[in-house]
Amino acid sequence: MSDAITWVMEATLPEGKRPELEALMREMTEATRANEPGCGLYDWFISADGTACHILESYADDAALMTHIGNFNRLYARRLFSVIRPSKLTVYGSPSEEGRAALAPLRPVFLDRL
Repeated sequence: MSDAITWVMEATLPEGKRPELEALMREMTEATRANEPGCGLYDWFISADGTACHILESYADDAALMTHIGNFNRLYARRLFSVIRPSKLTVYGSPSEEGRAALAPLRPVFLDRL
C-alpha cells in the first residue's frame, strides 16, 4: 500500500486574472520542483474559457505533504487565494491529523484507499 497523498483542487478564476495566475504558477512550480523532492506531481490545468482551474498535486508521504503545506502557507497562500477562488478540494490517501487540520479551511473531501 502506498503512503502517497494526492489532491485535486478545483477553483474559479475571475476574468482578467489569468496572467497573474500564470506568473504565480510558474514561480510556485519552479520552487516546488526545486525544493520539495517528495512532490511527485504538480500540474495546473485551465478550462478553454479560462474560468476554471484545477491543480493536481501528489506527495510521497505525510512528511512531504507537510513540507509543502508549510512552504505554501508561508510563501504563496495569500497571493494564490487573491487570484483564484477554491471551490472544491478532494484529497486521496490518509494524511495525518495535522495534515487534515492544515487543509481544513478549504473544507476538503477525504477519500481513503480501499
